Amino acid sequence: MTLNAEAGHGDAVALDAVTRDFGIYRAVNEISLSIANNEFFTLLGPSGCGKTTLLRMIAGFDWPTSGRIFVAGDEMTHLPPNRRPINTVFQSYALFPHMTVAENIGFGLRMLKRPREEVTATVNKMLDLIHLSGRGDQSVTRLSGGQQQRVALARALAPRPKVLLLDEPLSALDLKLRKAMQIELKRLQADTGITFIFVTHDQEEALSMSDRIAVLSEGSVRQLGAPSELYDRPADRFVADFIGETNFLTVDVSDISAGAGRVTLASGAVVGAKCPQGLAAGKATAVVRPEHAQLVTNDADALLRGTIRDVIYLGTDTHLHVTLSDGGHFIVRQQNLTAGTCGVEAGQTVAIGFAEGTLQLLKD
Repeated sequence: MTLNAEAGHGDAVALDAVTRDFGIYRAVNEISLSIANNEFFTLLGPSGCGKTTLLRMIAGFDWPTSGRIFVAGDEMTHLPPNRRPINTVFQSYALFPHMTVAENIGFGLRMLKRPREEVTATVNKMLDLIHLSGRGDQSVTRLSGGQQQRVALARALAPRPKVLLLDEPLSALDLKLRKAMQIELKRLQADTGITFIFVTHDQEEALSMSDRIAVLSEGSVRQLGAPSELYDRPADRFVADFIGETNFLTVDVSDISAGAGRVTLASGAVVGAKCPQGLAAGKATAVVRPEHAQLVTNDADALLRGTIRDVIYLGTDTHLHVTLSDGGHFIVRQQNLTAGTCGVEAGQTVAIGFAEGTLQLLKD
C-alpha cells in the first residue's frame, strides 16, 4: 500500500513508504500505515525489527531515508521534534528529581508559556486523571515505580498533543504492576481521546490494550489488524508463532472451497480447517492453539495420539507437553476448574482432539 499526497488528511498519523537505511542495513523497509484519530495503535515485534526506529521517525528524533510522514494531515517528514504536535514517553520515565509531582506535570506547559491559571488547572486535572490528587507537592523521588510512570504519562498528556508515543514504557515494572498499568494506559487513552502509538515486544501488552496492532519483522509489516484477527487468523508462520503459543502441524490439504478445506493429519485423521485465499491443495502447515485442544477418551474424537512429556502447572491452567506418535511436539492447555492436579502425569499415553474450525491453514 502506498499513500497519495492527500492520504494523511483525516488520520492522526500516516506513513507513506517510509524507509530508513543505516549504511547497508535497512532498519525500516517502505512501511505505509494510516493510524486513526483516538486509536490505540501498537507496533509489535522482536528486538531489531524496526519498531523503535519507526517510532523515532514519527517523533522527529530521526528522519527517513525516503518516504513521507504526516501528522494530523500535515507533512512532518523533516521537521524537528519541537515542531510536531507529538509527545513521547520513554521506558526510563525521565522525570526531574528536583521537582515536585505538580512541577513535573506542568513542565511542558510552562515551556509553552501557558498562563499560570491554565497550568494550575491542567495539572490538577492530570492529577485526578492519574489518581494522585493531593500529592502534587510531593517529591517524585518518593513515589513508587508505577506512580512515577503515571506522572510521566501526565506530563506528556498535559499539553494535549495530537499523538502520544510510548516506547516500551512498562518494561521496567514488575508483573503485577505492569498488568495494572496496562489497564491504566487504556483508560487514559479513552479518557483523553489522544492517539496512542505504543511500542512493545510483549504480545500480552499488545493484545490487551490495542485497537489495532502492526506486527513487524525485519523492517516490514507482516500483518496489521485487530488483536482477535491476529490471534485467530495469523497471516503467516511468523505471526502465528510470535502471537501466543501455538502448535504447528504438517498436513495434506484437499477439497478447498469458500475459505475452508479438508486436511489429513499425520495420524491419518481427516478434519476441516480454515483456509486462506490462494492456498493450493497439497502439503501445508496448519496451526491450532493449545487452548483449542483437549484430551479425549473416545476413539472417534481422537485426531492425534502421543505420550505426555511434561506437565507444567501454571495456577490458572496446566500445560501438557505431548510427544506425538510421529515424533512431533504438541501442547494442550487445560484450565484448572477445580483445585488440585489435572489428573494426568508424564509418561502417560493420551489421545488429543480439537473441534472443527479451530485448525487454521497457513500460506507458507
